[in-house]
Amino acid sequence: MDHRITRRTGLTATALAATTAAVGLPAAAFAAGDPAPYKRSPAAESARSAPSWRRGEPHRHPWDRRGSGKTLREAQPGAVSLDAETLEELPGIIRAGLEFDPPRFAGASVLIASQAGIALEHADGYALRWKDASEELPEDQRIPARTDTIYDLASISKIFTATAVMQLVEQGELALDDTVSSYLPRFAENGKGRVTVQQLLTHVGGLPAFINLYSAYPDVPSRLDAVLTVAPKTPAGTEYVYSDLGLITLGLVVEKLSGQTLDAYVREHITEPLGMHETMYNPPAELRDRIAATEYVEYYGYLVHGHVHDENAYSLGGVAGHAGVFSTARDLAVLGQMFLGGGRYGNARILKAETVQDMYTDRIAEITGVGGARRGLGPELEAWFYHAGLTSPYSGAHTGFTGTSLVIDPLTDTIVIMLANSVHPTREWSSTSATRREVSTCVAHALGLVPEGVRSGWRAGQEDGTTATLTAAVDLPTAGGAPELRLDLFSHLETAYDMLAVEASQDQGSTWIPLAGTLEAKHQESVAVPDGQITGWGRRQLWNGVFPLVDSSGSAGSGSDGPESGGSPVLSGEVQIRLAMTTDTATRGLGAWVGRIQVADGRDTLLDTDRAADREQIVADGWVDAG
Repeated sequence: MDHRITRRTGLTATALAATTAAVGLPAAAFAAGDPAPYKRSPAAESARSAPSWRRGEPHRHPWDRRGSGKTLREAQPGAVSLDAETLEELPGIIRAGLEFDPPRFAGASVLIASQAGIALEHADGYALRWKDASEELPEDQRIPARTDTIYDLASISKIFTATAVMQLVEQGELALDDTVSSYLPRFAENGKGRVTVQQLLTHVGGLPAFINLYSAYPDVPSRLDAVLTVAPKTPAGTEYVYSDLGLITLGLVVEKLSGQTLDAYVREHITEPLGMHETMYNPPAELRDRIAATEYVEYYGYLVHGHVHDENAYSLGGVAGHAGVFSTARDLAVLGQMFLGGGRYGNARILKAETVQDMYTDRIAEITGVGGARRGLGPELEAWFYHAGLTSPYSGAHTGFTGTSLVIDPLTDTIVIMLANSVHPTREWSSTSATRREVSTCVAHALGLVPEGVRSGWRAGQEDGTTATLTAAVDLPTAGGAPELRLDLFSHLETAYDMLAVEASQDQGSTWIPLAGTLEAKHQESVAVPDGQITGWGRRQLWNGVFPLVDSSGSAGSGSDGPESGGSPVLSGEVQIRLAMTTDTATRGLGAWVGRIQVADGRDTLLDTDRAADREQIVADGWVDAG
């Protein structure tokens, strides 16, 4: 093996190896990365009916960043288009996570920045609270969380590795379609000779998610060799499997090509130029009182506090491509602003603007399908499970197993950072994503992403595992009419999992038929809704939905005696109109919001919720009426 890979000190690895011989490590004691929560594939019908939202933007790609290298500054919320009153809800959201039973995390630091202005920094809870997995420390021995607390970023470290790889691509040292084995020959073992750099960056290289390095192998060289020679789980380019091993491998590629250890490379080429002086691998002992503690590990016999939590990274000396970086919220915001600045922060040019766009452009949709994972060259994209209200096809960055997350929204130039020690004192309590979602959604509301035109109407989809219905009855003409339903609509729903169905019934609700229609908005191409089902991010637009009241389901015996419209029978007589909002058991966006509801037949308005009497006829079951 190359001497530049094996020369790392491995002091912690030696200590691990020495104790492994005497004590067996529990099989459950590993972080195994930080993948999104497992979900079954969406129903085929939902996937087929998901509207296409990617067309219609008249401006350049949101990640076509040609900024001026803005640097972060402190700003009042209103000066950066954030509603201060809404943003004031964030401390309560963090406090609720701390008081949850069991706590979702012991402590947290939150930073919100928009348009390069830091509008909020907040910390609560404890960087150190527990002595072990069951006993709390006395109050005078605890360490409160602060805005400058240093956290183990865990898998956010992958973004640093990906940035390093892309710098080498820019320099011509490697190419994305190069085989990994052309730089690390041992990687060709077990049929992996054709796996490319890009496939590892996007987690479609076929590698397993995890293997035990820390106790199954005696030293650093044997652990690294195990990574390189691991047998694939699937053929490359056929399946998305979030894998720590791919990023460990890419870290070795960086070391091989640069002649530096990964930590030295990241320091010289990323963190130092950006002035991120509190971002590092293997933080020194004198910073321990500022570092958030993580887990009490029975195998170690102590609480992890001051060194990397991830067992594999620890066994590799604390420096690895998948984990090991420690940082503060303020430092991490600089990295986020660098991406928003098209690779530039102040006078520091870290990446070219076109490289940043490449990194934040999805590469795996054809593999994962509708509702599946989205990955750029390193960053995770469109991640509803923590981007929540800020989710779009362009929102990106990463989470970390220890409880950390970085969300970057290029559509509003917004950065949301939540650093928490959710595995303190045990990973069994960790449920940080619920609070991550609440934080991101609060910021989305502070940005005013829900259009004012629907805020006084009805809303649904803000709770998991529910079905809510909004129903109205209307008498349609029995002959000669062309009635249609019109809606003022805003929808922001987890693609193919949360669905808004537009339906009608002619038999008092015994059966419901979908209403096909079209969504239209200013400066946007129209969006077809052929099956009456709406899902996805909705382009953050207020839409005017038009749904002809015809039976386009193809079912016979609809009970309509009216004429046909476009080959489908027109509904007539007493008809019920329904909006059914269904959410799955986890993860959501801003939901569905409906303003004015009208049913018109030519010039005749049969229902209009702008009329008080008509609004009273709407039956809301599970929808919140804000009027």
